[in-house]
Amino acid sequence: MNFKSRFLLFLVPALFQTWAFGETFDITKYGATADDDTDDTAAIERALEACGEAGGGTVLVPKGVFFLSRHGPESPILEVPSNTVFTGIGPASTLKFTDDANRGNFWRMIGAPVATGTKNVIIRDLHLDGSNTFPAYIKGETPEHNSGIWFYNKEHSIENITIENVFAENFAGDCISTSRGCKAITIRNCTLRNFIRQGIQMGGDENARDYLVTGCRDLEHTIKPGGSTIHVEHARGLKNVIIENNQCRKSILAGGVDGMIIRGNTIEGRLVGNGNSNLIVESNIIRASDTASSVLQFGYCKALTIRGNQISSDSEKNKTGIYVWGTSRYNDQPGEDVIITGNRIQVETTGISLNGTKNVTIADNILTLGKESKPLDVKRTENLVEDISQEDE
Repeated sequence: MNFKSRFLLFLVPALFQTWAFGETFDITKYGATADDDTDDTAAIERALEACGEAGGGTVLVPKGVFFLSRHGPESPILEVPSNTVFTGIGPASTLKFTDDANRGNFWRMIGAPVATGTKNVIIRDLHLDGSNTFPAYIKGETPEHNSGIWFYNKEHSIENITIENVFAENFAGDCISTSRGCKAITIRNCTLRNFIRQGIQMGGDENARDYLVTGCRDLEHTIKPGGSTIHVEHARGLKNVIIENNQCRKSILAGGVDGMIIRGNTIEGRLVGNGNSNLIVESNIIRASDTASSVLQFGYCKALTIRGNQISSDSEKNKTGIYVWGTSRYNDQPGEDVIITGNRIQVETTGISLNGTKNVTIADNILTLGKESKPLDVKRTENLVEDISQEDE
């Protein structure tokens, strides 16, 4: 290979990077200093502001620990402008709350500009540390709602956001949270640990849609997490959510969505949700232990398919494998248009339980239950077609 060819091989990727991501704004060029006790918040804000004024680019967090604090009521602290890649070089690039975070609430590290919203943003290759030192949440005594990445805006759109290869830990709130104003959100290959509320929290509004969470996991915790690995609540009309191929040491709780797929996850807790429509739950491995009631449970759902899951529990507390319910004094929506097929269920007492359901088909499930057990428990149900196969323990 001649010199010209080697030069072109070097030049083309460099030109592509410049075209794709624009100018690079290194936070250390704006006054941030790594691995000391100084507050780097203002310096990182200056780098982000310069990137925004340039119409976008790459804001770089190099190797080292950089401290962040609140200077007022701002939420979030670091506002990422449109057309920006906010990146480190991997877990060695750490953004960390100062110890003051342990004495207050509503610290949110990274998010969208409150006044404008944001679009076309990538956040990647960072280590986010919430500095929480409390072993568990005690109401009124320990901090809460101190989050890592927090996208929320009632007035403006937050659109086309990718969060990938982020390690987030020690947050007294959620590690990663998306909610009102959010569209086209991808959370990929992120690692979580020691969250007091949720690992990944998703909410929305009537305009929120198109979320994907994939390839994420939580590590072994040294505190008592108060929430789930992945959690959907306050959906307020959220549409089109895919939760797939994640490894969850805690539960997945997912409710209030129109158009959701929960697929291919391993879950060491429960899989639960209420108020969904057009929901597919398939090919998950759910191994619940030391939690109450049923392993997989959905209420007030319309058009629900549960298929091909491996559902088991080694705890006597988990007496039911699949529980589908609806129609109560609080809500007149039955568990309606339900298909339960091809699941393998191993629990102590009841394989499948229905209560307040309508138009249910059950077929080709394999149940392994205790000696005094019910393969199927049915209450207040209309139009049931069922074929239960049972393997005695």
